[in-house]
Amino acid sequence: MEELREELKKYNSEDIYVIGGEQIYKALVDDCDVAHITKINFAYDADAYFPNLDEKPEWKITADSEEQTYFDLEFYFYKYEKVK
Repeated sequence: MEELREELKKYNSEDIYVIGGEQIYKALVDDCDVAHITKINFAYDADAYFPNLDEKPEWKITADSEEQTYFDLEFYFYKYEKVK
């Protein structure tokens, strides 16, 4: 992971997006300032999850969407920002 962090230093942080898997999220979420999260209103049986930012006091919701629906699936978009 240290090699990845060194590579990321070459770029403007506003141009970097982290798009999963679980190990990548866990390794880099603390280095992020903004997180765009989709919350699905359904309990899936899964073996990997994104860290719960609601449990981290340094993260605050700064924007959210109205309920969205895709067929019978309900979901919401949230923007979290790290409080400095």
